[in-house]
Amino acid sequence: MYRHCNHNRVCLLGILLLIPGQLNAEDLTHDIRVERGKFKSRQQQVSNALLKGRRWLEQQQSDDGSWQSKTYASLESRVATSALVMFTLVELTSAGVEQKETINRGLLFLKSKINQEEIWKSVEAESNYPLYSICLMLATLNQYQLEATVNRELRDSLSRELLRRQRILQADRLSEGDVAGGWGPGSDSFQQGYAANPANVSVTYFALAALTGAQKLPLKNRFAALDYLQHCQLPTEATGAGGFVFTFIPDHPLNKAGSKLNQTGKLYGVPYLSASCDGISALLACDVTSADRRIQTALTILPQLSHSRLAEFPFNTKRSYQKLDALYFYEVAATARVWKQMREKGVENQFLNSRCHEVLQTLIEKQQADGHWENPLPWMMEDDPLIATAFALQTLHHCLTPAE
Repeated sequence: MYRHCNHNRVCLLGILLLIPGQLNAEDLTHDIRVERGKFKSRQQQVSNALLKGRRWLEQQQSDDGSWQSKTYASLESRVATSALVMFTLVELTSAGVEQKETINRGLLFLKSKINQEEIWKSVEAESNYPLYSICLMLATLNQYQLEATVNRELRDSLSRELLRRQRILQADRLSEGDVAGGWGPGSDSFQQGYAANPANVSVTYFALAALTGAQKLPLKNRFAALDYLQHCQLPTEATGAGGFVFTFIPDHPLNKAGSKLNQTGKLYGVPYLSASCDGISALLACDVTSADRRIQTALTILPQLSHSRLAEFPFNTKRSYQKLDALYFYEVAATARVWKQMREKGVENQFLNSRCHEVLQTLIEKQQADGHWENPLPWMMEDDPLIATAFALQTLHHCLTPAE
């Protein structure tokens, strides 16, 4: 009888020892055990959503390796959509893991759009977002087959093109109100098309991140970018001080939170969450430390900034939606990126923690049965499932990846 009981005890002890942390868990309170169970369940839900979303994106690939927008004819070149999807898929693929055929074919398509005379055949078509595309492709190559000579040469070519397109002017050519150092969506020079497509904090971040990843950001270009970012971050006397506007031109329609007058009657753009997250990431790409005053003031103001809501589906015409709500998927991707960057630097931020928790719940609930996401609001192209799904997957990936 006693031998039987001892045998059971040995077996039970062996089973418990095979489950890491299980013995310690017995000492936890009931609430902590429940919370840990919820965390494991949430992690599994995120993993499942990532798998479904990635599978959906892969199924949308055309025979030539591209991704074609079925929502916007203006993206007919397939460069912008393919660059965004490729960047997302490569980011979701762990280092050292063999790249899928999907990624190999996608890269071949993007390479086919490059020639020696002009980096993109469709570069003059502003609707194809050539600068975003160049940034995303360079960022993709920074993680893809780095040892391949052909890819190294392509990275060098893309880096030179990005540096050429940074808006840098000599001091004697500056006029009142000019601010150089940023990147715009595609205009070839500082003056041509400047008013319609000024440099903005979003393209500037993507350019800086891509160049830094390629180790191709000279000091003079970095300093010029920091000067531009300084003009996009609101000074202490403005409401929302520390936050970033999309572009430093105060009343430009691309500043999606509008503009206001300060106490002295000066007009300034109103900062908002996605632009401020891009500003923080841009500063980090310029080797600004997380303890720097510019980053700390931006982190402090985040809870007070306007952020987007995901429009209800089907579209609720009785509810009042704003421009920012059409940026939901872009914003959550930017927020999750900054959350991960801060965690990796040992910086905890309560607002980012709670916002990412809220975002994960929404994304899990709003994923369609076939794996895609979309925003009913059309103003920022997030009603295109390719665009919304790519940003949603980036968000889930950043929130799922543990920051060591």
